[in-house]
Amino acid sequence: MTSENHVLSRKWPVITRQPAVLALAAALTGCITELPGEFPHQEEICSTDSNREAQRLASASEFPQPVIDQLMVNGEVRWTATSGGTPLLTPGDIVTLSGSGLGAGTDIDFSKIMIGNTRILETDLVMYKQELAINDQVNFETTELVDQWPKDILSWNNNEIRFRVPQHASGGDLIVQVQKRTGANESLIHPGQPHNVIDAQTARIISDDFDHNCDVVSTLSDAKATAPISVSVNNPDFDALVEKGRQAFWSYDYNIGVAHSVRSLNWDAIFSYKADDPIAGGKADPAKLFGAVKTVRGQVPDEAIDDVYFDSYPMATPIPGFLATGEAKFEGNTRDSGWVGYRYAEAVEPYKGAGEWIGFNCASCHGYQVSYEKAPGESVTKVIGGLPNPHWSMKWTVLQTLTDKFEGIYTSEEGPSWASGKSDIAKDMLLYHMPAGAGEHNMVRVVGEGSHTDNDYQFSPIAIPNVTNYMAIRRSLSHTESYVGFEGSYIHAEEPDGAQGNMTKEWLEALTAYMTVLDQDDDDLRNVGLYRWLQYNGKLAAQTDTNGISEGEFVSAGWQSFEGVAAAVARGKATFERDCSSCHSDGLGANTNEKMVRLDEVGRFFTPTIYQKETESVRATFLRDMYWTQHRGLLSDGHVRNLEDLVNPDRCTPGSALYNNYYTLHAPVRPDAGGPDHVLAYPDLNRKGDVFRVPKSKYLTKLDKGYKRNLFITRHKYFVEVPWDKDHYYWDYQKMRAEYGPSEMGTAEPIGMPDAPHPWCSGSQAEVADLVQYVLTL
Repeated sequence: MTSENHVLSRKWPVITRQPAVLALAAALTGCITELPGEFPHQEEICSTDSNREAQRLASASEFPQPVIDQLMVNGEVRWTATSGGTPLLTPGDIVTLSGSGLGAGTDIDFSKIMIGNTRILETDLVMYKQELAINDQVNFETTELVDQWPKDILSWNNNEIRFRVPQHASGGDLIVQVQKRTGANESLIHPGQPHNVIDAQTARIISDDFDHNCDVVSTLSDAKATAPISVSVNNPDFDALVEKGRQAFWSYDYNIGVAHSVRSLNWDAIFSYKADDPIAGGKADPAKLFGAVKTVRGQVPDEAIDDVYFDSYPMATPIPGFLATGEAKFEGNTRDSGWVGYRYAEAVEPYKGAGEWIGFNCASCHGYQVSYEKAPGESVTKVIGGLPNPHWSMKWTVLQTLTDKFEGIYTSEEGPSWASGKSDIAKDMLLYHMPAGAGEHNMVRVVGEGSHTDNDYQFSPIAIPNVTNYMAIRRSLSHTESYVGFEGSYIHAEEPDGAQGNMTKEWLEALTAYMTVLDQDDDDLRNVGLYRWLQYNGKLAAQTDTNGISEGEFVSAGWQSFEGVAAAVARGKATFERDCSSCHSDGLGANTNEKMVRLDEVGRFFTPTIYQKETESVRATFLRDMYWTQHRGLLSDGHVRNLEDLVNPDRCTPGSALYNNYYTLHAPVRPDAGGPDHVLAYPDLNRKGDVFRVPKSKYLTKLDKGYKRNLFITRHKYFVEVPWDKDHYYWDYQKMRAEYGPSEMGTAEPIGMPDAPHPWCSGSQAEVADLVQYVLTL
């Protein structure tokens, strides 16, 4: 559900009603009409806490291996390094860890404690009241506290840690991981100064009297972790909590149905094959256009099909039912639309009153339907919750009927500073050709709405992340450490990815519990992926020393059972540790140490996202189920087609054929003959090393008459025309990396991105296959 820029479009609408109507609605309901001020600007309010930075550097000057000698529960010794044992914990217990080298705590060091898949919450989560400024159509928050989730870490010093066992813990290995903050990333906007960011928990509060917290984007050391201590947790409420979280994941619509109804998006027409496709023509097929999957009993949890009544919605609808009877609903029924991740939910629509509307949820983007043989003769087809859906796309935004079009797609808006002027534009062509498996939701908003995520004419697709093993992550959504991981990303969701209100602690805790069990299929997924990769590359018989081994036989035995497979994986692991472990190694199995790499060092194929601009960096991502994740494309924008290309040294070498295919303008090459499972990113441009391009419009259809499609595309400064192809605009990566910065971020000079995004590849061609084979086991 989360990503570097989370793709769930939980946005409230741009309601294009007459000002008099809005004023009447405001008068009748007592609603706020205008924003009471401006959102806080981190460049204006943030400064470096020199005392805290000094403490961090002092802590980093010594970094011994962290060791736990003793574990106490409520003051009673339950485990020691000499006696061992399996301590039994209960939610609410106070655990005291004694040892050495444990560091200075989570504010000074960048530290984590895990029990199995559960991270011990290290920061207080606070939820503030949200309001809507009707005329501006922008949500903001006040200083009124409406809910909170207190942190579970109680105290921390070099020799002792005290924490509370979370209500959603279920057992596993207890591990303390410590990284030292070794300094701060230098600001790209203010060279010579540390880069500071505002605490994302309070970034939506508008108040002249509120004191916002800020922090630097810390540079980090490598990670060191304690030896694991196996613990059991007596938590009789865990299964019920997981069930509740499963409802939030598969059954709730996150208020999207009402928001889209107000913006005139007709999901009923779309899912009954009655919506028009303005680009390809004809009626739209949800499965083909945006990867929607039919709900089938047994392929999804029952909660995805059965009615689920929420006696309290995870987040209250923030817009009251003005111009209609009744108040906003805080509870209601949800039911199946027939499609996975798309649910009817009862609500009050501001202009239509009480009813039910289809909205989408986590499973629409983070649910991948896969089929495989689990054992000989045992076939499985299921939607894997957490895996990115490689076929999900933004084509749904442009679908329309004679009476309904998604507002903001055909509109009149100002251009950017480099192409100023107001004009009627159509966004449908560019949205239609957005890379599959990625989202870019700023585009559907309108310039000047008042949010800092209004359309900015910066083309920034962000790949849907895999979240089957996500809970170890603190720097969620590429924010700095203040964002508090997965839990933080769901309390103050930001436009365009949110602004629906924050989730209550009750439901957020349940959703977090469910997230801890999403890795239940990972062993199968790794084995299936490795089997298919070996088969595709003609290595299966040689590495398994068999002829005709079936997928079910391989999966049930496990890849570790085959000597040849294990030997190749071991060789790949050695290469990984040499070339990749500086960013993708930790003691928690997430395969990331969460280092924040500056934009001018890591680069990006498309322009950076809003979060990446705010932090001026990209977080080293986590690695899991990579065979399946590569199907939506790799890296944060999904532009790399497969793992082989990602680690191939030629991709990082200017002048090589692979580099030129990816990063220079050229005539299209012939399609690859790749297998059906091997290269699925960019389905309409499924060619090895092709250049991303978007068709020009030679004419306008009756539905979008008067709106300028081509103008909208060319307002994005890095789409260019080429002499060999009169029918398309091409994305010019070399132009982007040479010019990006002053217009987009306000830097004095272009920041100077590297030759290739993620300029770290394998040392030699001979190592590529074994390295990929090892990564497939992560």
